[in-house]
Amino acid sequence: PKIYTECLLVLWTARSDINLSSNLQMLATDQIKKIAIANPKTAPYGVAAEQALKYYKLYDQVEGKLAFGESISQTNQFILTQSADVGFTAKSVVVSDEMKGKGKWVAVDTKAYTPISQAAALLQHGEDNNKEAAEKFFKFLYSRSAKEIYKKFGYIVK
Repeated sequence: PKIYTECLLVLWTARSDINLSSNLQMLATDQIKKIAIANPKTAPYGVAAEQALKYYKLYDQVEGKLAFGESISQTNQFILTQSADVGFTAKSVVVSDEMKGKGKWVAVDTKAYTPISQAAALLQHGEDNNKEAAEKFFKFLYSRSAKEIYKKFGYIVK
C-alpha cells in the first residue's frame, strides 16, 4: 500500500454551552459527563482518541465518561444528538457541507496521536478484470487534483 493522505482528529460538540480547548483539559471538568469515541478495537479514530487522552494525561480522569460508538458514524450520532457532550471525530466530517455550522470543533494536536493514514494498493482482481481502469484510479489518488480535494475536506496531503 502507498499512503496518499492522513486524517485529522478533532474534538466536536453540538452543545452551545461548551467551550472547547485544544489542550483537552475541559474534558476533566464536571460540565462534561459523556465523551464519545469510536471503539478503539475496531476504529482508527478510537485509537487516536485514546492516544490523545493519554498524551494529555487525561485518560484516567475521564475513562468513566467514555461512550464508545461501534464506528465513527455512530460516534458522530452520539455527538449530534447530544447523547454525548463532546466527542472525537474526523475533521473531514465537521468540514463537510452536511455538517458545516453544526456545533463547534477544535483540532487535536497531531503530536498527540499516531497518524491515521489512508493508503491504496492495486489488487490482483483489478489487474485481472480491468487493469486500465484500476491503474487510472490508483494514479488519480496521487494526482494534484485529488490532493486539492483532500485538502478541501480536511486531510493532510502526502
